[in-house]
Amino acid sequence: MKLRVLGCSGGQIPGHNLSAFLVNDSLLVDAGSATSVLGLRAQQKIKNILITHIHLDHVIGLATIADNLYGNCEATINVWGINDVISGLKSSLFNDTIWPDFTQITGDSQDWPVLSFHNMPEEEPMPIGNSTVTAVRVNHIVPSVAFFIENHKKTLLHVGDTGPTEKVWGIARRKKNLRAVVLEASFPNRLQDIADMSRHLTPRTLAQEADKLRRPSVPILVTHIKPQYREEIITELKRLKDYRLRILKQGDSLAF
Repeated sequence: MKLRVLGCSGGQIPGHNLSAFLVNDSLLVDAGSATSVLGLRAQQKIKNILITHIHLDHVIGLATIADNLYGNCEATINVWGINDVISGLKSSLFNDTIWPDFTQITGDSQDWPVLSFHNMPEEEPMPIGNSTVTAVRVNHIVPSVAFFIENHKKTLLHVGDTGPTEKVWGIARRKKNLRAVVLEASFPNRLQDIADMSRHLTPRTLAQEADKLRRPSVPILVTHIKPQYREEIITELKRLKDYRLRILKQGDSLAF
């Protein structure tokens, strides 16, 4: 399994791209910075997109992918999410007001829509492309899920945006082939109250979540660091000595 980090920032300033991860070149996990990193040919290789939640920093690239590929895609791209996520995309983004509904638009240069939305069951594995994906709800300010992505008998857990949560760790403990966990740290410890209100993590609560996995050998790939606090958060993360932490950077390419 190959994971390419297109963007892993909890905010956007030059040099810090929003959340988007590419698995094996064809499966996109969130779409924040997809079109600011991928060229048209790379965008055309995307077959399926998993959306954790509908906050703009995770979905804005869906709009621009659809615009870029209209008249240039060989097949409809499948967009997957739980019911709350898909209904939110329909009502709040692809509503012909904020952005055209690219799940409906066809024409002489495009015989099929660029995007097709699909509801995922919760906590039930389902085949998506060459992977098996399981969505598990986590604790964010809007409905949000983590994804277990299984491919070639290896599992990647992408937790994404969350505050302290429980169910996903119980399932993760049973995954013997778990290779890594993508987990956020949005705020420094001194802003724990803001992190709690917005249901995000700090280095302190990231460590508490990692402890719930009970698998200290599994790498924790840290994402969603807000750029205005980046150095402070990294300093606090480096003080956590009992964890296999890797602070993700855009452009990273990892193989499991």
